[in-house]
Amino acid sequence: MASLVGKKKGNQIYYYVVESARVDGQPRIVHQAYLGSAEKVAALVKDRTAPLPLEATALEFGLPGSLWLAAQNTGVFALLQSLWPAPRSGPSPAHYLLLAAIHRVCQPGPKTEVADWYDRTILRSQWGFAPERFTSQEFWDCFDRIPEEQLDQAQIRLLGLWKEKQLVSRRLLAYDTTNFYTYVASTNERNHLAQRGHNKQGRHNLRQVALSYLLDGENGMSLCHHVYPGNVADADELPEALSRIVVLLDRNQIARDTVTLVLDKGSAALANTVELEKAGVGWISALPWTQAPVELRDKRVEHLPVCGAAHPGVRAAAEKMLVHGKEGSAQESDKLPERPAFSEKGFRLA
Repeated sequence: MASLVGKKKGNQIYYYVVESARVDGQPRIVHQAYLGSAEKVAALVKDRTAPLPLEATALEFGLPGSLWLAAQNTGVFALLQSLWPAPRSGPSPAHYLLLAAIHRVCQPGPKTEVADWYDRTILRSQWGFAPERFTSQEFWDCFDRIPEEQLDQAQIRLLGLWKEKQLVSRRLLAYDTTNFYTYVASTNERNHLAQRGHNKQGRHNLRQVALSYLLDGENGMSLCHHVYPGNVADADELPEALSRIVVLLDRNQIARDTVTLVLDKGSAALANTVELEKAGVGWISALPWTQAPVELRDKRVEHLPVCGAAHPGVRAAAEKMLVHGKEGSAQESDKLPERPAFSEKGFRLA
């Protein structure tokens, strides 16, 4: 039978679990285990009687936590807070904008899924807001209160922030357009953005929203974007986007002639060439293969010179040609030299 026995050593009492039995008819201690002082015994008893966990909750920590930390360290969140101050209680528009962006990076989906996802991330403990504050309706109400002019102002100030932190290249800016199909009903006449057009995902039967955007060519930082109706052609969007781009450059004291825009062939048009010349920016544009000089089109891929060790597997050639009334350097390139002569080739006017 086991019992608890205290033994005094000096001024301290230490406890043992002992087992006694009769040996040759006499009671003797046959086994003892040292427990320690009274405090240690109490801790052992507490641990022994503590309730066992019935379930565990897993939180998404790494990516959302890193993005939240990056938003703080780069000054993005502070800038958004300065534009849209926090209310007396609850999240600010800056929280909604940032959460929408982080959710899009971590787990793209509709706003109806944001609240449940937020509740399973480290952001819940960092921000301290209940998931019910981030329902789809809450996002709708918040974004509806933000004027488009303030979003333009935010883009300008963000570019200033990137420039201050030396994250913007003055040499190369990449411009492109894309579109996203929606499930907006054909009978919905209130929505003017979602329109039918050439969908880049092949869903031509659905209404779509178009987006043009500008990225820093070296660091990939997003500098400018514009959402426009889905039935507007890429070439027709460039003048509108270009007007926004030059405003961004001018307000942040970035000389236009130090910038080179890189465009794809969807934006190539005579009217756009004129607009680019007026804007005073440098530009490199892809052009349709049919506009390439005959001498370049007739060359077989394997006959193009190799660029060198800096661009392994790339072959290119260049010739002068007249495009939209101006002479430039036409460059043909192919990144896969093992393809046959009639493979798709790139072509640009520099």
